[in-house]
Amino acid sequence: MTPKQVYDSVIERVAPDRYPTTFGGQSIAVRQLGYTQEQFMNLPPKESAEISYHIAKLYGGDLLHAGFGGTLFTAALGGKVKFREHGSPDVEEPLINSISELDKIDITRIREYRYYQRALESAKHTIRLAGGEYNVAVGGWGVFTQAGLFYGAERLMRATLRDKPAVKALLDFTFEVIKYAQEEFIELGATVGGCADPTSSGDLISKKIFKEFSLPYLRKTYDWFKSKGLKTTLHICGNINDRIDLIPDTNTDVISVDYKVDINRAAQILAGRVVIGGNADPAGIILTEKPEAVRKAYEKIIEDLDGIPYILMPGCGIPSITPIENIAAVNRLAHSTKPSPYFKEAIA
Repeated sequence: MTPKQVYDSVIERVAPDRYPTTFGGQSIAVRQLGYTQEQFMNLPPKESAEISYHIAKLYGGDLLHAGFGGTLFTAALGGKVKFREHGSPDVEEPLINSISELDKIDITRIREYRYYQRALESAKHTIRLAGGEYNVAVGGWGVFTQAGLFYGAERLMRATLRDKPAVKALLDFTFEVIKYAQEEFIELGATVGGCADPTSSGDLISKKIFKEFSLPYLRKTYDWFKSKGLKTTLHICGNINDRIDLIPDTNTDVISVDYKVDINRAAQILAGRVVIGGNADPAGIILTEKPEAVRKAYEKIIEDLDGIPYILMPGCGIPSITPIENIAAVNRLAHSTKPSPYFKEAIA
């Protein structure tokens, strides 16, 4: 089966001929090639797409990635962002200091931004290279997290208690930004839509706040992705044990969970309504252990989830200094292991 067929089969609750994996190792390989993230983004779009494609072919991973999202939205709209040598850029100053300033922001500036234009050109090459062999994923931060980058995460969380109408206005604005920034990539032929929403973690907000402010906008996002014909994936960092029961309400196909989540309990609660991914500790295991120990960590997850649709993913973002051999070990395991037929009661 092709990487796309393997991934699609799990979404459709049909056991493929091996386990799917999204361990692409791109940030690690790019660092080993000697590029900072900013340098990589400034490569000719065709070249950066070809590097990403060959990294996937060499190290495994069943998704290619395209799109424009995340922290650079702030820069595209006029905010201040600083590139780190490796990892995501940082917002130096929020885009707005008052939610009343939203009326002054022209979201069409996003498509004029140089990194948006480069990402769009690179996506054209990525989708061409995928050629039906790979799914191509677009996405970025979830609405609640992105709103925190625009306004300041701490200020946003305080406002959920003090000025709910203003917060909802900010979230409405942010949702429109995300749609506007991803639409052209979807029209090019992307097939998977995803969000990472760390500010929605139980480590930062209560279940009550999550249910009132984050969940409705995750649902809007995934309903929109689905209306475009995309398969979908969601990652929320940290401890979400108290809100696992709400994940099906987001309408995502896949939930990637952090190592703080009891994956067996999550599987029981989700009962196959959402495909599970992730769970191994990205720092405590994937970064620091030997390849055999990393492999054993995932063998244990596979054993525990036998009969339940599962995708081998990292438990959260992988540090770019992670040994590439550890990523290769996970992908070898995925490619050499055939899932058991899914139990009917596990996907009821």
